[in-house]
Amino acid sequence: MDLDSLLRLAAHCPPSQLESAQARRTARRVSQEYTRARAEGRDPVEDLDWEDPLATNADELRRVLRAAQIAKLGTFTWLASTGQLTWSPELSLILGRPPGTHHPARRSLYDQIHPDDLTEFQQALDQVWSVQEPAWHAFRVVRADQVVRYVTVHLQIVADRIGTPIGVAGEVEDTTAEHVARRERRRRQRRDDAVSVMGNDRDAGTGLLNRRRFLDEVDHAVAVGSGALLVLAVEPAGSTTITEPAEQDRLASVVATVITDTMRRTDVCALTATSEFAVLMPRTSMRVAQANAASLIGRLREQDVVVGRRRLRLTVHGGLVCYDELSRTTGFDLLLDAENGWRKAVLSGDPLRVRGEPVPEAERRITSRDRVRTAVTEDRFTLYAQPILDLHLNQVTRHEVLLRVLDGTRCPAPPSAFLDVAEHIDEMLPVDEWVVKRALRTIADGPQTAHYQINLSGRTVGDLALLGCIDDLVTRLGVRPEQLTFEITETALIGNLTAARRFADGIKEIGCQVALDDFGAGYGSFTYLKYFPIDLVKIDGGFIQSIDTSSTDRALVRSLLAACRELGILTAAEYVERDAVLDVLRDLGVDYAQGHLIGVPQPVGRAVSGVGQPWNVAPSPDSHRLVAGQDFAGATPTSPGASVRLATPG
Repeated sequence: MDLDSLLRLAAHCPPSQLESAQARRTARRVSQEYTRARAEGRDPVEDLDWEDPLATNADELRRVLRAAQIAKLGTFTWLASTGQLTWSPELSLILGRPPGTHHPARRSLYDQIHPDDLTEFQQALDQVWSVQEPAWHAFRVVRADQVVRYVTVHLQIVADRIGTPIGVAGEVEDTTAEHVARRERRRRQRRDDAVSVMGNDRDAGTGLLNRRRFLDEVDHAVAVGSGALLVLAVEPAGSTTITEPAEQDRLASVVATVITDTMRRTDVCALTATSEFAVLMPRTSMRVAQANAASLIGRLREQDVVVGRRRLRLTVHGGLVCYDELSRTTGFDLLLDAENGWRKAVLSGDPLRVRGEPVPEAERRITSRDRVRTAVTEDRFTLYAQPILDLHLNQVTRHEVLLRVLDGTRCPAPPSAFLDVAEHIDEMLPVDEWVVKRALRTIADGPQTAHYQINLSGRTVGDLALLGCIDDLVTRLGVRPEQLTFEITETALIGNLTAARRFADGIKEIGCQVALDDFGAGYGSFTYLKYFPIDLVKIDGGFIQSIDTSSTDRALVRSLLAACRELGILTAAEYVERDAVLDVLRDLGVDYAQGHLIGVPQPVGRAVSGVGQPWNVAPSPDSHRLVAGQDFAGATPTSPGASVRLATPG
């Protein structure tokens, strides 16, 4: 490239203010040198040293400094003979100091190394000088304006013309932008790895959506257009009953396959309760929806199902409700209408009940309220228990007793759908009172040596009538209050903090303990641990099921455990289903574990009889069988614990 080309290139790249100032200083220095040379009688052109600083025969220090200058790197030089340290104007700019305004010195440079990195920087200089080998290091510097910058330093030995080491030179590059970009890439990668797909949306056995996720779909469909909702109750025909969990799963799997094969790809299918299936048909007219429902019911009734060694036929009843954008109803209400539809179909013997529009709100509430109150007055409940393992003792010391709703054949079924209805219409108080009375009367008749936990609904937490009922029963029945822990869900606290705190204080005044259930499920915060008198935190199963493989779950649980230990709160993990999970919980220091690995729900009397045994004691062969109608009867005098819950088991 010739001079003209350089001039044209320079014309397109005007200098910055800093470069212009540097050029003016250089011009003044050259002019002064020229004037001095002429005064001394020297020819400035003939006496000029044309030696290339980068030539191999040049001084090594000059070559290092010149190469750094070309690359626009900052440099510093330490000479062993004098201990003198100097640095370049470029390094002054990196350190936030205008060139020429600060005297370079070793102490001045040390003062601008980040305090946490200073020792490492000094050791790096000593190491390079002692081993006579170059090295790369990354440090932080603190500029004069207190801004922190990240720099990369290339340290190397410099020698004189004959190769004798004379000091250390450092090339300093400001790599703050690269460091920030690299840190952001790592952060995004960690975040991408940590964020989980929202789990528990589908039933594990059938692959269909669960009730909660299905209701989200119905809410969206109702908001954007018209369609129909079909709910089917499917049972074995005749007097055949299925109580074994494996057989129930097999039946549900077959039914789910028939439903998904029959319905359209645009339809949304779900398992909404035990033996209850739902199909959402968006953008579907009443005529088409009714025809599709009749076709599906017909196929299911013709289906032969092999369960174990039995070949079964199915009884199917359905409720169909149509909706449009003017319905002004929720997905939950629409599901209630369809469920009430199949119940009316059972009573009338019809295969399908159809409604062209949602049921009026008042009628729906009356129907649902009557259903809940009838279940309470007719004792259509029973209690089951699931063992809880003390991880410090390796001993089952407690049980969580689970409410079961008895169906028309007096067989127990998980209560989630029933409790959803009761909470939706504010009828949970009678259910909670039923459980509290049954539990406390049984405790009063027992040896008074056990500890029981009673899980209360979010709708009744804060109800003074329930608090008074508990106080009265504890006093009148002579139950030792220290035997009782009442569990409050996190979502209940979110609903009414003041009422929940008042209720918790009342429970503590009686002498009972308070537990926070499903911690983390309600997207809450540690505020509850700070302001509520909590004795036990039960960690939601969503953080436990994959804790052996998920670094995210481990990090979150570890932080919760640290807070609970500091605050004197015990911890329990739900949904423990694998040995690897249990091992991680032990290592982390969780106090209690509960789940199918520890034991499946059983009738209370049979389950509680095993309290206090070492965990590795094998259960009896029939311990997995569920028998309806059995409560605490049969608990042994040595039973040290049990708990009562109104939700599906972990």
